[in-house]
Amino acid sequence: MKLQDFDFRIWDKHHKGCGNKDCKCQTKYVYGEEAKTRLSEFKEDCEIELFTGLYDKKGKKVYENDIVKVKSLYDYFLAKISIHKEGTFYFEGKNGDYIGSLIYLVEDEGYTIETIGNIHENPELLKC
Repeated sequence: MKLQDFDFRIWDKHHKGCGNKDCKCQTKYVYGEEAKTRLSEFKEDCEIELFTGLYDKKGKKVYENDIVKVKSLYDYFLAKISIHKEGTFYFEGKNGDYIGSLIYLVEDEGYTIETIGNIHENPELLKC
């Protein structure tokens, strides 16, 4: 596979933005083609977060390290999107426990997800 075959975003904790709080450059994330073309500019401690291939209920792409509200037929819970060393995505609970396969629970069991943040900008969402 080639880099162009992947969809990802980059979290750059060193990015300062332009200073205008309303400007989209204030985010520390770089997405899509821009991330691919600028990859060599980032420091070693930046994080590359893969697109899961799924969209949330509002049509927003779901990435690794997103925090999502997961709704089943009976209940809801908050979880982080994580990736196994084998390359599959899963829900990780507030205490770091494996909850279940992202693809299986969403596509086969009918769970819905809504992205409500990410672990870098909203870590408080996963506090117990």
